[in-house]
Parts: sequence; C-alpha cells; structure tokens
Amino acid sequence: MSTTSTTLPVSGTYRKPTPLTESHLTGPRRAIMLTVGLIAINLAGAAFIHYAVKAEDASLELAVTLAAFTTIMVGTPLIVFLSLIWFTRYREFQNSLKGSALSAYLQRFWSQRLIYALEDADALPCSPPAPRPAAGHWQRAADERLDICERLFARVYHEQYGLVPFVPAVFILLAVVYAAAGLVGTSFFDVRPCAMSESSGCIYGISQRVLMASFAGSFMFVVSDSVLSIRRKSLNVADVYWYALRLFLAIPLALVINNATQSDGARAAMAFALGTFPVDALLKLIRRFGFPQLTEADKTENAPDRLITLEGVTLPIVATFEAEGINSVEQVAAVDPVLLSIRTGMPFRYMLRLGSQAIVRRHFGDAAAKLVPVGLADVVPIYLLVKALDSTASKDLPCVAHPDIVLKDAAQRLFPDIADDQRMAVIDMKFRQIAAEEYTLMLARITPLDPSL
Repeated sequence: MSTTSTTLPVSGTYRKPTPLTESHLTGPRRAIMLTVGLIAINLAGAAFIHYAVKAEDASLELAVTLAAFTTIMVGTPLIVFLSLIWFTRYREFQNSLKGSALSAYLQRFWSQRLIYALEDADALPCSPPAPRPAAGHWQRAADERLDICERLFARVYHEQYGLVPFVPAVFILLAVVYAAAGLVGTSFFDVRPCAMSESSGCIYGISQRVLMASFAGSFMFVVSDSVLSIRRKSLNVADVYWYALRLFLAIPLALVINNATQSDGARAAMAFALGTFPVDALLKLIRRFGFPQLTEADKTENAPDRLITLEGVTLPIVATFEAEGINSVEQVAAVDPVLLSIRTGMPFRYMLRLGSQAIVRRHFGDAAAKLVPVGLADVVPIYLLVKALDSTASKDLPCVAHPDIVLKDAAQRLFPDIADDQRMAVIDMKFRQIAAEEYTLMLARITPLDPSL
C-alpha cells in the first residue's frame, strides 16, 4: 500500500483551494511514523534526565527503563489502533454510505463543500459572478459524479477523525507518560536528604509512596480505558487529551491527599484508588442527575424532550449523549450521524435508527410510540407509504398493500378523539412532511429496505 494523493482540476479565472486535495498515510506507514515518534520521545527524555536532572546512575537507569516501559505500554495500543483498527471503523462508514446514499448524506450535511467540489471538477460552473446553481441542478450533478462524493467523504473523514488530529494528542500523551515515569524513577532512588524520610519527598513534600500510588492509579486508568475504547473501536481524539490531563493531574491529586491526617500507607491507598476511578463516568452521572428538578405541573405542562423515549436508548446511552452535548431528541434529528457516531463510538446504523425515530417524534411527540406496533415509528416506512399512496413507488421498492387502510389505522391510533375527515387530513399532511424532509430522503437511500413491508 502506498500514500494516496488526489487532486481535482480547477477551471476558470476564479481559483480557490480545492477541498479534494488530500494525502494520507496507509496503515504500515502510520505504524512506522508513530513508532519513530515513540522512540524519539524516549531518546529526548533520556537525554533530559541525564543532562538536566543530573540523577545518580542507579536512578538514571531506573528512570529511563521505567519510562520506556510505560510509554511502550501506552503507545502500542494507540499505534495498533491508528494503523489497523482505525481502518475497520472507516470501512464501517464506507459500507453504509455507498453510491446514491453517500450523495444524499453529503447533500444533507455537507452541501456547501459538495458544491465547491463539483465546481472544482467542472461538473458545475465556478465563476463568482454566476448565480449559485439551482438545487435540482447540483443535486443531479452529485448523483452523477459519485466519484467526487467518495473523495469528498474521504477528505471530510480524515479531517475530523484522521491521523492529523490524532498525532498531536498521541505525542502529548506519550510525553506526559514519559515525564511521569521519569519523575517517579528519579525520585524513588533520590539520595538527597529530602528523600530520606518516609513521610516527605522532594516533589512538594509528597511522600514517595503517595506519589507513586497516584501515578500508578492514573496510569492504570489510562491504559485500561484506552484498551477498552480501542476494543470497542470508539477511541476519540478528545479521549487521548483527557488521558494526558489525567496523568498531569496526578501530582496535584497526590498533593491534596498527602496533606491528609491519615498514615502514609492510607494516603497511598487513597491516591491509587482515586487515580483508577473513572472520572468521566462520575461527570456523566452528575450531568444526569444535576438538572433542576421539575414539579408535577412542569412535567404536565412542559414535559422535557427526553432521549430515553427513543427505542433502544438506555440511561448509559443517554449519559454518553449528554457528555457530547446531545440532550434532546431534536438534536439527534439535526446532528450529522457520522460525526455523532465518531464522537460517541456507537455504530453508525444505530445513529441512523435514532435519527429516523427522532424525525417522527419531532412531528408527533410522545404519541409517536403508538405507531410502533404498525411499524411507522421510523421515517423509511412512512416514506414508502406516501409513495404507495401516490402510486409513485418504483419496482425495486417493497410493495405496500392497501396504503389507504394503513393510513387510516395510523390516524386512528394518533388522533382517536378527532373526526375521521379531520384526522385523515392531518395524518396525510404530517406523513407527507416527514417523507419530504432531507433526512428522510437520505435514509431512504441508506437504510436497507424491509421486503416484508
């Protein structure tokens, strides 16, 4: 495999940087680059310990060995992830977004960049004095030039989740890990008078036991959580930065615990325990229960837009969404499902299912749950029903027998207390609105159609 590089031509007098000029490393080259970076951090750290710290020989050997061992433990899973597992995650999106489905996704969430890409490829005129192409024109051009869509998606994905965003975070984490391990190694065998006492040390007076326990707990959390995230294929750039911060805060945490009144052994045990505690889970729990309590009148008159009402959503999933700033059904219906899947680490198809439900719930509220038994709680069945009502369904779409009866049954479920003519008019209007939404048109191309409908 070799480096991929793609450049599309730019025509006309108006020239702008093309969004499809890309160059990214393949898996083996990523592994080589990251391994070289890991070795460079170890060499630079060893030189710093030798010339700047001026540690004793025994302390120097221990510090360098310990730092090398810890950086390898932290760096190896990250290198494997970015060189192998990352591409598996990438293929998941590519397998779900193919052909017209990919074009529909880009038209919905990246329309401006898609227009620029089509202009750069001479599929659309790109002269500034000319008006923007009509929607139907550039959308048809996108459906015809699927190769442009594929390259644009690759560009967007690498910008959001590729090697370039990961590299600074990974190297910062490795540098912090090396510094922490070197600090522990040099202070443990320090022969200066300040290190002779069991209850005091040279690092802000922190005991060696407490210092080592605090770093060990933080290191254990970082390695275990990163390996678990890699196993789930959900590691994000933000996670790596959080790991570096967690290790960096090990000294302040040890300093606070060191001032406690307990014995040195108890302080060390407390430092290790707090270091291994998943702080992010605590923050998610606080977010979950930290909102103002609603009175019964508030719940009746202004019920909250709860994610838990969507099928397949549990409290841990709600906490994950809230940690990413997603705390309403409306946000799920509006956010880019690819970026949300990357940020949460959840399957892309699952994000599409939640977005599909969110669109229906946006129009019907909690009453949308009444459509679950008849299979109309998602947008694609509604889209097929509207097509069948208009007799415009193509031959490759599943056949919906007696659409009028299905529509009448849905109206009865949603509006049982309204006159028949009125509820039929309302349900027909609502279903047509859902079927015409951009998200619905995208899902109609992406979501596998159920032949049993």
